[in-house]
This record gives sequence, C-alpha cells and structure tokens, in this order.
Amino acid sequence: MKRIASVCVLALGVAACGDGNPFTDTGGGTGGGTGANTINGTALNTDLTANSVVFNDNGTADPSDDTLVINNLPFDNSDTTGGGYTNAGALPNGFQRFESPVLGTAGELRYFAVFRESNFSRVTAVGTGDFVEAGFGGVFAERTAGGGVPAARTASYTFTGDYAAVRIGTQNGGTNDVQFVTGNAVLTADILDFDTNGAVGGFINNRELFASDGTSLGPLNDFISLANADIDFDNAAIESSTASTQENGAALGTGNWQGIFAGPNGEEIAGIVVIEGSKTAAEPTDTVRETGTFIVVNGG
Repeated sequence: MKRIASVCVLALGVAACGDGNPFTDTGGGTGGGTGANTINGTALNTDLTANSVVFNDNGTADPSDDTLVINNLPFDNSDTTGGGYTNAGALPNGFQRFESPVLGTAGELRYFAVFRESNFSRVTAVGTGDFVEAGFGGVFAERTAGGGVPAARTASYTFTGDYAAVRIGTQNGGTNDVQFVTGNAVLTADILDFDTNGAVGGFINNRELFASDGTSLGPLNDFISLANADIDFDNAAIESSTASTQENGAALGTGNWQGIFAGPNGEEIAGIVVIEGSKTAAEPTDTVRETGTFIVVNGG
C-alpha cells in the first residue's frame, strides 16, 4: 500500500471522569485480531465497510494537493476513475479534513473524512450523512515505522496527543448530519501489570464540535472513557475494549476502541474508537455514531 497539540493534564482529566474514570473501568469488549500493521473498524461495526486507505501527498509541500483513496465504500467515487478525496483544510488540532470527489454522477454520495500522519503512524476516519441512518463508513490506524512495545519498568507510561472524529446523525440524512469532533487523548500503559497482559486505559476530553465545512460549533460537555484493554505483546498492539461517552455522570453512548503501538520502541499509540448513542443528555432521542481516531505520544 502506498504512503498512505493540545495536551491535557492527566490529574485534571482523571478527576473530571467521575464514574467513567478509565482507571476504574475493568474493560472487556469485542474486536478483530491485532496481528497486522493496520487495524480498522470492520470488526467493531458492520456498517464500517471501508477496508483500505491510500494517502498520496503528490510530492508537493501544498497540503491542498493531498488525496485519499478509500476502498469499499459505495457511491463515493474514490477509485482510479473518480480519483481520491481532496483536502478541504485543517482542523485546529492538525487533523486534515477530506471530502469525496464530486463527479455529478447518478447515485453519488458525499463522504467526509479526517486524516493525520505522524512520525510512526497515520489514522483515518470517514462517514457520510446521505443515508437515513448512520450509513457506511470506516476507521483506520496504521503504523508506518516499527512496532515495538516500550521496555518494561515499574512505572507506567503516559501517552498524550490528539483525537478527531466524523460524527454522523442517525436520522434525516444530509450534509447537516455530518460533523467533526476534536479532543485531547490521554492513555496510560502499564507494561508489567497485569502479569501477562499488561493494561492500557485512558480518556478523551476537551472535545469541540465542528460543522462539515470546518466551522466551529463550540465545545462539548462530554468526554470519552477508554476502558482498560489487554496488550498483545506478540503484535505490539492493544486489544479491543469498551468505550463510552459520558456527560455529567450520564452515559450517552457505548462502543469499542482498539490500538497499535508504533515506532521501534513504542513511541506512539495509534487508535480507533466507534461509539453510538445520544448526542447530548438533553436530547436522548437525537442519536449519533462517532467514528474517531487518535495518535498519542509517549511522554515517559
């Protein structure tokens, strides 16, 4: 396959989690294997049919020339005929927004994606508002250099970085049902305990909502808890565990998350998150699917 920061304070983030504190959640979840250098959301949600993504920077310093070709999404024109998704600009945390090519063909749908590439990994999430419900989409995390796990020691490692997601309303359909979400991601990895599996857990907070054109719609009052997950040491990966969106102690949505270590010494974790549920506690019947990605860096 071709070549395809705000940092929150850990102590404050944990205090804000309340009953959703990721370091008290025991975890458990479903998902696919972690043996490959790329993980995607097909095992977490059957509508996430996208199974590969190729990033092309076209050899220029201008990001507006960048394209994404995403495979196995119906009516998105992303192939050798229609070309790739085009770069529509950056979100404030550095994630790039992409939009599917517009050819004016019958049955054409508009898909929206977020993408980011770091030193050792890259992540992508994609979705459309053109179905009555959440419709088809996808989410990927890929390591591009190495796949080690940080050397074992008695202290835990803290990884901090950024998150972005495509959020799709599950009613009505249309571009207005497509939004982006950004946030800060914090994960803590204990390589020694549990004795054979290790443990990784964390949260995503300081979340902000954006319209499909990148216009800010303001901060969100919720956070995502990433429940403790086992480490797959053989594949330098993090097995699937549960994720939940919470607001003022109320659970809004539930789903799963998964990750991979990237870099020769596990310098980064790239991850995927899929959650479905209520948009806000005040609007319990207004439901959304959030398909998110993050890259966090080992700060020691």
